[in-house]
Amino acid sequence: MMDYTIFGESHGPAVGVLLRDVPPGLPVDEEFICRQLLRRAPQDPLSTARHEPDQVEVLSGVYQGVTTGMPVCLLLRNRDVRSADYDALRHTPRPSHADYTAWVQSGGRNDPRGGGAFSGRLTAPLVAAGALAKNWLSLQDIEVNAQVIDENALRQRAEAARQTGDSVGGQVRCIVTGLPAGWGGPDWRETVESEIARHVFAIPGVKAVAFGAGEELAALRGSQANDPWRTDGRRVWSVTNHSGGINGGITNGMPVEFTVTFRPTPSIAQPQETIDLETMTNTKITIGGRHDACIALRAPVVVESAAALALWRLKGADGGGELDDLRGQLDILDTELTTLFVQRQSISRRIGAYKREHHLPVQDAGREEQVLHTRGDLVPERRQQVERLFRLLMELSREEQA
Repeated sequence: MMDYTIFGESHGPAVGVLLRDVPPGLPVDEEFICRQLLRRAPQDPLSTARHEPDQVEVLSGVYQGVTTGMPVCLLLRNRDVRSADYDALRHTPRPSHADYTAWVQSGGRNDPRGGGAFSGRLTAPLVAAGALAKNWLSLQDIEVNAQVIDENALRQRAEAARQTGDSVGGQVRCIVTGLPAGWGGPDWRETVESEIARHVFAIPGVKAVAFGAGEELAALRGSQANDPWRTDGRRVWSVTNHSGGINGGITNGMPVEFTVTFRPTPSIAQPQETIDLETMTNTKITIGGRHDACIALRAPVVVESAAALALWRLKGADGGGELDDLRGQLDILDTELTTLFVQRQSISRRIGAYKREHHLPVQDAGREEQVLHTRGDLVPERRQQVERLFRLLMELSREEQA
């Protein structure tokens, strides 16, 4: 089963992610990774003024655009850091940040600059890894999409808060389509809800994850909350989806839907009460630096990435995962074969033009027999199949030349 480790600190040289147990032969689209990272990047005054170029570096596990089966390491350099902004906060933990808990856990040896390993900066490698998982899931027509709930109203609230040096929270709704029924299980280590929630809760600022109708279910009766089943003799679906596409920890074939709640950004430009860890006295701080007025506005792609990684792991753990993996590999090979076939036909068209110009016949029986013989020699144990394949290819080639 694939696993991954995110590493680095907000103001260190770089942040990155190491993915282990990745099957060989999966495509790695660096342009798609960059597009996903751009979705996470700050775009307006409501976001942090820190602008990182985030050009992903593939350090290992990829050759000629596909995975090799070795660990995949992706790196993102930190170029736009201002560590001096945090000098005054070394011994005064910011309220509701991880400063104090990290100080306790590390015995005072934590890196406080920009939140260190607890910073939202670490969502960049999460998005890079999630881009891989989203791409691989899409090969099986599984799509992960998220959006901010009531974005226009949230932006208005965030702007009003920003003008007073404050911040606001928000919610993101994520919908996964294309999942077959049967993924997951009843055990706490394999339920779809627990796996997705475990990954999503690792996103800084997430305080709640609710599946389907979520907390609204508490106000409903069973007759209102239940999702009636329907069938047309071939497919099975539910009329409603209050359960969010999951029953008993197992996907039921409906879209998996969940809502993620983000707390307000704890770094605000207002005086706040805290303590001095050196003198163990109460004090106040005002936080400077560059911060989002609402982290939820940049979070949809982060939520998608966490969900995609969780689902890719579930796919590997699923009882039918081996069949899915094999079919996924066939999908990749079929894509490559289609591309090569188009290239072959293009060359055949040029050969046809040459033959017409030099008054040569389209069919060259001697050449075709030679091709059949030599191609069969490449795989003697499958000679008959190879010759059948190339007879068809030569027939299509003649059509292209005519």
